[in-house]
Amino acid sequence: MWYLLYNLFLTISFVIALPFLPLLCLFGARYREGLLQRLGFYPREISLALVSDHPVWIHAASVGEVRSAEVLVHALKEQTPERKILLSTFTATGSRLGGRIAGVDGVIFFPIDLFWIVRRALAKFNPALVIIIETEIWPNFLRQSYRRGIPTLLLSGRLSARASSRYKLCQNFFRRVLGSFTALGMQTAEDAARIIALGAQSDRVYVVGSLKSLAPSRQRAARRFASALRGKPLLVAGSTHRGEEEILLTALTLARTRFANLSMVIAPRHPERFGDVERLLRNSPLVFQRRSQADPTAWFDKDVLLLDSVGELADFFAAADVAFIGGSLVEVGGHNVSEPARFAKPILFGPHMGNFHNLAEQMKREGAALEVAGAEDLAAALNELLADPQRRQQMGQKAAQIVSAHQQAFTANLRLAERYL
Repeated sequence: MWYLLYNLFLTISFVIALPFLPLLCLFGARYREGLLQRLGFYPREISLALVSDHPVWIHAASVGEVRSAEVLVHALKEQTPERKILLSTFTATGSRLGGRIAGVDGVIFFPIDLFWIVRRALAKFNPALVIIIETEIWPNFLRQSYRRGIPTLLLSGRLSARASSRYKLCQNFFRRVLGSFTALGMQTAEDAARIIALGAQSDRVYVVGSLKSLAPSRQRAARRFASALRGKPLLVAGSTHRGEEEILLTALTLARTRFANLSMVIAPRHPERFGDVERLLRNSPLVFQRRSQADPTAWFDKDVLLLDSVGELADFFAAADVAFIGGSLVEVGGHNVSEPARFAKPILFGPHMGNFHNLAEQMKREGAALEVAGAEDLAAALNELLADPQRRQQMGQKAAQIVSAHQQAFTANLRLAERYL
């Protein structure tokens, strides 16, 4: 009954939207790219490379999850080089980043969750195992995988209190959906408790930690950037959202009254916002340049560098004096603090860190991060840290120690996957 209602709703929505697809494509490449693949039609070269090989299908929704999947891909290839790996994503940027991962044999866009589309995709590639990174709950995809006898794992799973409350509105349905998972590897005990409360079978739920703290090190980039910085202090604001850039620019202006040579890198979370942020910068008194249009030796010569590329944020975090985590000054829920923490950087974030509540609280409690409430607060914290190199070092070391304690997460995630290979 629940699946009937779900499919009826999706089908009606799809039929209503169908006449608007050509119009949607006019809005830009973001909407056109991968459209046929989302409908279950794949390029011949991908089909030839993977059909009949029973690949491991890894789904990583966007850039952050793709980075998490990278270490898993490398480990799986190292153990069984002949095993083909298919990577799916939702976003064009995630797809491009995935295509650069050594060991990935094919990259596709994840199919729309209509039962005839996911059935076609699963029949096409016939995977030996499906691994979903973080929490992607797609009822028809999971149900069709289950019916085909394909083991389906959730790795590095997380479920925030807010998301859990939304799912509970249809708890009877999601209890059935979660029953299609072969195993659910959650990041924390709290995540595990929430997924069980939602209806997952407790004997299929494991606490395995997060894969996001395990991306390859970029310390060489830090050394490369050092010559371009020429001793200037650097704030790197990663994964920012609408409404945050204005706060950051005000904070930078305030902090520069004391540290006149302070530079900032702004990396918007979504590439489609690069133009919006550029317009905002043009209307500010600060001088800026886009990373794609500047010589690398002069990246930090201006007040602000707009990072209009994908996959390079870690390089800039490695070179930062202070890191700011976006999505936290507005009600987005924040992004992962592990990346700057791995590089032993002091971390600032706003009050909205619900997506990573436990880790953010631990960082604050143990002196690895500071919570800021707005522009003046952010500027004051920046001045405080820039004036005290020893405190920056202590905070960074503590952040690195906290993340290091999570290194066993990779082994736990990999072992769970190996059970079903």
